Amino acid sequence: MAFEADGGQAAPDFSIGSAMGAAAKYVEAGGLNQAAIAKVSAETQKLVAAAKSGGFKITEEGVKPLREALANMSEELSALGTRTTRLSEAPQLGDHPYGKAVAAHDHKGAAQASNSASAVLEQFKQVVRDADEALARAAGLYKGVEDRAIDATKKIQA
Repeated sequence: MAFEADGGQAAPDFSIGSAMGAAAKYVEAGGLNQAAIAKVSAETQKLVAAAKSGGFKITEEGVKPLREALANMSEELSALGTRTTRLSEAPQLGDHPYGKAVAAHDHKGAAQASNSASAVLEQFKQVVRDADEALARAAGLYKGVEDRAIDATKKIQA
């Protein structure tokens, strides 16, 4: 079902550039956080839904540079994840009660809270995967993958 704008309304921008541009604006406005990722994720889900319904299509040739950019982003996020693994460790700030309390607070903010750097990084990785799925679906590349998964499931059930 394709979107048709009425005379007084502009068509929504379902482009990957729009979704990633939204992410850049959120970073500029105060960094990536859970709320920013949630907004970008919602926009990306709209892109996925549009691609699934056939309302967003792109040629295989047209999708290549976009998916390449997403692959590069995914690699960068993985590298960032590797560089930030120390966030999962509580800092060593001494054996006294104040040092332990501060270390626990810092550790929670860095790695455990829903708005922690680790959590937001994982959520952003999912946004990139979703955007790639939307592009693959829009280019008709996802159908083969989906069919193979269904066939594999049928073989397992048999």
